[in-house]
Parts: sequence; structure tokens; C-alpha cells
Amino acid sequence: MIKTRPTWDEYYIGVAIAVADRADCLRSAVGAVLVKDNRIMATGYNGAPPGAPGCLTAGACPRGRLTYEERPPGGTYGDCIAIHAERNALEEAGRRGTIGATLYVTRAPCGDCEAAIWFSGVVRIVYASPEGLIVLTAPEK
Repeated sequence: MIKTRPTWDEYYIGVAIAVADRADCLRSAVGAVLVKDNRIMATGYNGAPPGAPGCLTAGACPRGRLTYEERPPGGTYGDCIAIHAERNALEEAGRRGTIGATLYVTRAPCGDCEAAIWFSGVVRIVYASPEGLIVLTAPEK
């Protein structure tokens, strides 16, 4: 049996999927891994701020108490208590850890997170989709 090694992008997406298991959102589990020079700088998953009750605490999140019919996925997140996985990873790494880095995430970032990612100095976003891995590069300045 011949073993094939995953590409670096496949490897880090696998790590992001594992990180998503820590998410405490009832509606969606997202994981993110910030990588620079082929080293993991930080990880993040969606959930309540440290010390605050999360979605898995009965009734803590107003959005999490709604059915999908009452509040389908997408749209605004004004009533969501969770910090997105991408933001958690960016904040954990700090500015020095983000410049020139790649962010791996288990799904496409929302518009707000994508703007924060590019602003932080990240140069590449890789996310999983049903069609395979999608790679975005930083917009020209």
C-alpha cells in the first residue's frame, strides 16, 4: 500500500476541521487556522467570548434558540453572541503573526470577516467547499 501525503493546503484544512469541533454554536461549527511560513500561528473557532456563556449553555444565544425557519442561515448576525472563528484566530495571532500569512477556514468567510482578514495583512485565504478547496488572494493595493 502506497501512502500519499496531503498537500499543505489539504493538511491545514484538516486541522481547521478538527478545530471546528471546539465551536460552541448550535447552528454552525467553523474552525480557522492561521499559518505563516508553514507554521501554525493561531487557531480559532466560533463561540462566545471567553468567560461568557456560549450557545451550548441552554438558551444563552438568542439566535441559537430560533429554528431554521425562523432565522435561516446567512443574513445578519446582530443577535448572535459568537465571535467568528476567523476573528478569533486573527486576534490570537496579533498583527505580527498575520502579515504575509494564509488563513485556512472550514467555509467561506462572511464579508465582515473577509475585510478584517485582508486588513490584518493576510495574503491568502483557503476554504473548503463542496467543489474542493477555494483559494483567494489579497486584493491589489
